Amino acid sequence: MYFCTVLTMCVMYATQPLQPHFEQILEISKFQASIFTTAILVPLAFASIIYGYFLEKISIRKVLIGVFFIFSVSEFIFAFCDSYAVMISIRIMQGFIVPATLTGIMSYISQSVSHTKVASAMGAYIGITIAGGFIGRFLSGFFTDVFGWRFFFILLGILTLIACVLLLKTLDEIKTKFVKPRLRNISQILSIPRNIYIYLAIFGVFFVFQAVLNILPFELVRLDGAFSGSKTGFMYVGYIIGIFISFNVAKIVNLSKTASNAIFIGIIIYIISLGFLTIESFYAIFASMLVFYAGSFTAHSVATAHVNKKATSHKGITNGLYVSFYYAGGALGSFVPGVIYEFGGWNMFLSALAILLCVSLFFIWKLKKYEKSKNLS
Repeated sequence: MYFCTVLTMCVMYATQPLQPHFEQILEISKFQASIFTTAILVPLAFASIIYGYFLEKISIRKVLIGVFFIFSVSEFIFAFCDSYAVMISIRIMQGFIVPATLTGIMSYISQSVSHTKVASAMGAYIGITIAGGFIGRFLSGFFTDVFGWRFFFILLGILTLIACVLLLKTLDEIKTKFVKPRLRNISQILSIPRNIYIYLAIFGVFFVFQAVLNILPFELVRLDGAFSGSKTGFMYVGYIIGIFISFNVAKIVNLSKTASNAIFIGIIIYIISLGFLTIESFYAIFASMLVFYAGSFTAHSVATAHVNKKATSHKGITNGLYVSFYYAGGALGSFVPGVIYEFGGWNMFLSALAILLCVSLFFIWKLKKYEKSKNLS
């Protein structure tokens, strides 16, 4: 499951640090280049709830085997393609099957452990997704400088095919613990204040995360005057902080007294990092990104574990909704703020993101009040 999670994140984000490079070799605009990330996030945001619904009815094992076979074929096609239209079509198609992987893995893990260990298991899962996001972004940039941009996508095609075989041979069927789902279950989950506060806050958290990571490669080119895959990939080293955070979610919550406190603190750190990013220096930006990752991953890791811990039924739908809000924020974040950057520059771009994070902070403040009144924390 963890190996498959890493590969899924690599598939999703391998193109992100290469967007300025694609802009040059494909002779496309910055907007068109940024769509490589948006294309996979938009369908992911809408499809997650559908997969969350159907994974309560059909075999998670069959779904995972199928999507990894499709991943393998599509990565090989992408690697040997020179057409922007075809490459974007592949990314959109992948966006529709990524939710099956993420929601399926999350549901599989949450059903495979006891209720008391769900928070720790989901924290470990988030740690693996962070590792995958780092590996995909860093290696795609590094290998582009060494072997050319196609190499890493060929490697992904091989590894996802291996994952498909491993799933076929080793993955067990798990008897579902869910009751038969109905569409009204979605509204029931959304009617719980704790869920909607976390969903709305995480929308803003990932909006800002994708906005910065999508525009940062272009800003580095502006500062340096040329694209460097290795230099861009180096900006993701701070992901290591996120891995440490995700594997220590329980300790962070204990130190913060409650999960809502931990998320609140994470978002405050997140906002502070945006101020540091205004310093126009490669090393200053690198240091600022360490703070950026610390705040973002604290909020996300704790929120994911908290939602799963409190979900007593319909975990597939609960996870699907979380993923939908999360990636809806990411999809908009990979596209909308680019307009601000294009016309207002880096500082105005960061200021707008800080305002949105303040809105997320407000929703977590509401969560704190709700849980205190219900004595749920």
